[in-house]
Amino acid sequence: MPQNIIALLYDFDSTLSPECMQEALFKKYNVDGNTFWAEKRGLMKNAEGKGVNYDTECAYMNLILRYIREEKFPPLSNLELRELGKEVALYPGLPDFLPNIKEKTEEKYDAEGITLEHYVISTGLTEMIKGSAVGEYLEEIFASEYNTDGNGVICEIARAVGHTKKTEFLHLINKGGNKDPSIDVNGILPRELRRIPFENMVYIGDGPTDVPCFATLNHRGGISIGVYNPSSEDAFRKAYQLREQKRVFSFGEADYREGSHTYRTILHAVTGIAERIIGEQDETQRKGRREGPRL
Repeated sequence: MPQNIIALLYDFDSTLSPECMQEALFKKYNVDGNTFWAEKRGLMKNAEGKGVNYDTECAYMNLILRYIREEKFPPLSNLELRELGKEVALYPGLPDFLPNIKEKTEEKYDAEGITLEHYVISTGLTEMIKGSAVGEYLEEIFASEYNTDGNGVICEIARAVGHTKKTEFLHLINKGGNKDPSIDVNGILPRELRRIPFENMVYIGDGPTDVPCFATLNHRGGISIGVYNPSSEDAFRKAYQLREQKRVFSFGEADYREGSHTYRTILHAVTGIAERIIGEQDETQRKGRREGPRL
């Protein structure tokens, strides 16, 4: 199968947005975010005291459900979460960066049939990401989700995505299981049959929680890029450490405006992948001509 798809994969909070997406929910219903996150840490510490390992994603998602029961939040539906996604702040250059780099790449390599797809893999909420300004430009979103009751109110966790689980979606995208459910993601699939080889992937993240995804791509020929909030010295330090530890190929400010360092870095990475794909296609054609038709 032709392997001419390039995938740009993004974390969301602190990568595409300067804040946790839940801030839009807190602001809407006058909930203090610091108090909420402190309560979440309290839940985790209390569970730890009982010998229970309480995942941070489950903790925050369950706390939202508790706030609904305590009427600190109204009965929320997935549709309301999607509407709240419109209020999520984004870094400069977004969402225009996504259609811009896709159009540039596909126009430049139209003759070779190279295409570009955008994905988000996040511990945040799928519905809020869908509702955000970048939502319409994403091929797919892999994030945490709620199930709803008969009245459409979120009532239980359907999927909680932690930082280690995020790597599962890299493998899913790699093998094409997201497009063809019949594909066994845990089975053996030859490289030439995989929809998007790891070498055709670029992962953009902001910190330690992205390390498993960085490592997965680094070990398989992909490219990892770190970004940081330019207003935060701590964010810069984390990104700098990622580069020092050789976990990322490069890092820069979370500024996606055309001409910025990060824009150029991502464009350079995409161009390099495209040129390699063309080289591989040319080599395959030359090999076919040398061997000639099989009789």
